[in-house]
Amino acid sequence: MHSLKKQTVGLFLITSLSLIGLIYLTMKLEMSRNILPLNTSVTQRVVDNRTDQINSWFGERLAELRLLADLPARQSYSRDALFQETNAVENFDHHNYGSIRLVSKDGISHSPDYPDFSVRNRQYYQELVAHPKRHYAVSNLLTSREDHRSIVIILYRLARPLTDDTTYLAAAVPLTKVEALAKNLTIYDGKGVILSADNDSPQVNPKTELLLTASLSLLPQWKVNYIVPKKRLGENTQQLLRLLIVIALVVIGLLGLLLILLLRQIIQPMVSLTTTMTQVQNGNRQVRAVEAGPTEIKSLATTFNQMLAEVYLNETKSRDAAIQVLQAQIQPHFLYNTLDTIQWQILGDDPDAAVTMLENLSLFFHKGLNHGQDTITLADELTHVKSYLNIQAVRHPQLARWDYNVPADLLNQPLLHFSLQPLVENAINHGLRPANHGHGQLFIQGQVLNHTTLRLTVSNDGAPIPETTLAALNAGTYQGGQNGYGIYNLRQRLHLFYDGRATLHFTSTETLTTVQLDLPIIKGDV
Repeated sequence: MHSLKKQTVGLFLITSLSLIGLIYLTMKLEMSRNILPLNTSVTQRVVDNRTDQINSWFGERLAELRLLADLPARQSYSRDALFQETNAVENFDHHNYGSIRLVSKDGISHSPDYPDFSVRNRQYYQELVAHPKRHYAVSNLLTSREDHRSIVIILYRLARPLTDDTTYLAAAVPLTKVEALAKNLTIYDGKGVILSADNDSPQVNPKTELLLTASLSLLPQWKVNYIVPKKRLGENTQQLLRLLIVIALVVIGLLGLLLILLLRQIIQPMVSLTTTMTQVQNGNRQVRAVEAGPTEIKSLATTFNQMLAEVYLNETKSRDAAIQVLQAQIQPHFLYNTLDTIQWQILGDDPDAAVTMLENLSLFFHKGLNHGQDTITLADELTHVKSYLNIQAVRHPQLARWDYNVPADLLNQPLLHFSLQPLVENAINHGLRPANHGHGQLFIQGQVLNHTTLRLTVSNDGAPIPETTLAALNAGTYQGGQNGYGIYNLRQRLHLFYDGRATLHFTSTETLTTVQLDLPIIKGDV
């Protein structure tokens, strides 16, 4: 089998020699007039490209500040706590930030390291106050009080003001990087400069020089100017244009011949490999690349198959590890409160009740540990839930009565461990306890749908779920339990274990709240 590399190198050498000879002959014969607009357009693209780099750099700063500004909307922050977040950004990205201060609603700028001062008369503060829908405002060129560098101040509005009326982030951004990006424009012996809208534009001789300008979309008050001598723009433009046309035609012809010659050697194996990758992307875990064709293509297919096997293996390990980590979060959440109750019963001279609580706690953990297995029978899962409810009935008198109805032929059905307990816990904590009517009832039901799906239902007559929370629960966007064990973690575990085929659906009225858990039926024994 011939090496694809040898074939490609041989054709490349022939093509290169042909092109070099053609370029030499064309350069000797081709002469034309200079065209100013073409080179002006090319130069303008250079300016635009550099401007895009500056704009992107500012965009990165704004994105970082937006993340900081959004923090108070996610959880409650004090000024000191928010200063810890800003200090972390400063320390991590000290080249791009001189300092990040917090500004109150009345324009007082605070810092943990420097004295407070007022920015009420600053242009950027007045601009953001005058336009309450804007997220940020940028100052003109300033000099840092701390290190005397050229800076701009980006004043960014917090997503939610702090309780002490802290409303803005004020980031001092050094312009060292921006100046480096701008002044490196040296094409045609020109000099790139960044000017504020308040500064005068550079003086240009319209007979001999041309001023090219580009705007910054993120900083509408700033612009990039570039002065270039006109005589440099016109050199060899027409000749280069014609030469490129000729070369392009020749290259297209040669590439056409190359494509025909190597069609069977490269295109077909690559199409086959691409089709295989697409099938893998669409979820086909059985397909593998055909290990055929030139040496390089065959090696590529072999490497792809090996990589695919490693990815599937690591994915399985990662899924198992994730399930174990999520399951491990459950234990401390329940243990401490139950031990407090047992202590209270002993101190209240009720040892029999304490012994009963200990028996239920022992049974809860015996079934909860489940010998380290991910799956459990429905019977053992119900036993686990019963011990939990017996404990909760002591701790929460609102749970007056509970019962379940599960056909006997379903009791040996395997399912993911800890599937029911979080739903029962959620019903008590968010339904029966808030209602506090003293006669709360909880009911568990199990049934089979279409011989392929096990449906478990948990109902309670406690407080209804608010409409917004109910919509978020059914949409899968509710994350109220992200930092502890709850609906969020249950969805994560179900998604990992059942490959996205398990579903949770909530309904809630003034008299009854129900959650339906549909699980694919697992064949075989636990």
